[in-house]
Amino acid sequence: MTFFRCLALLPAVALLLLCGCGEESAPAAGERFAVSAGLPPIAYLANRIGGEFIHAKSVLPEGRSPHDYAPGPHDIRAAAASKLFLTTRMPFEHSLLRPLANGKVKVIDVSEGIQRIPFGADCEHTHNEDPHAGHAHGPGEPCSEDGLDPHVWLSLDNAIRIAENIEKAYSALDPAHAAVYRANCETLTRELAALKKEVMQELAPYAGGEFYVYHPAFGYFAHMTGLGQAAIELGGREATPAHLAGIIRRAREHGVRVIFVQPQFNPASARALSQAIGGEVVGMDPLAADLPANIREMTRVLKHGFAAQKEKREADERR
Repeated sequence: MTFFRCLALLPAVALLLLCGCGEESAPAAGERFAVSAGLPPIAYLANRIGGEFIHAKSVLPEGRSPHDYAPGPHDIRAAAASKLFLTTRMPFEHSLLRPLANGKVKVIDVSEGIQRIPFGADCEHTHNEDPHAGHAHGPGEPCSEDGLDPHVWLSLDNAIRIAENIEKAYSALDPAHAAVYRANCETLTRELAALKKEVMQELAPYAGGEFYVYHPAFGYFAHMTGLGQAAIELGGREATPAHLAGIIRRAREHGVRVIFVQPQFNPASARALSQAIGGEVVGMDPLAADLPANIREMTRVLKHGFAAQKEKREADERR
């Protein structure tokens, strides 16, 4: 680390030290424990389990991309004032975890126990000219430092594990209300299990199908539902002309009419692709806070995409 980078960290460290002073204590009557989460969907799960005794807030604002977000002094101060910091090991969280390691905030990896998949495992995600050669992100690329997909919450089985990890952390933090946290967690996990059954039934007719996305954030959802994703973006960079040409060729062959674009990314490439195939661009957000509502919306728009694809294929067959 250079001298100037060290100087840049001094305000954050000072804020941390100021917030870390004092004895551990429960909040006053009517107040709630403060908890920080790296991402909006994790904060949502944390608040569902915490109920009236926990207030969880996401460091990443909803609608922002974690790939170009750098936590500022305010973010560090808020995280340092929390009792817990809930991480899924997204790369941007490391700039928070380093200063928090010196304070009293307990860092909880809520993705503990989840088996991660290679980034791009369900997509044709490549850096070479062969559009059929799969590629997983490697260390140092924007969304993954270890080549594994960090978007773990988009599998409902994983979301249940995350909820259980949060409940354990809350019960250790606040044993007096452990029964409340367990009850809230049980209610939430039943809801997520029922939602998985609903989603699987809705998408069962399209099992083995492929949906086209800008950024390959939906690998866990694809695994859960038996679908595949094809990505336009290449390792956090715009697609090469050769890769885009391969995607267009495959999309036309499969009758694809819908390209899904996350609101956090530049949709220019997706628009160009949708125009090339005579289709449309539809939003699909992996980071929306209300996870159950977002999974339902993802299911709805995917059904729309597959229906449009089927309609195009049938129209071609009638010609």
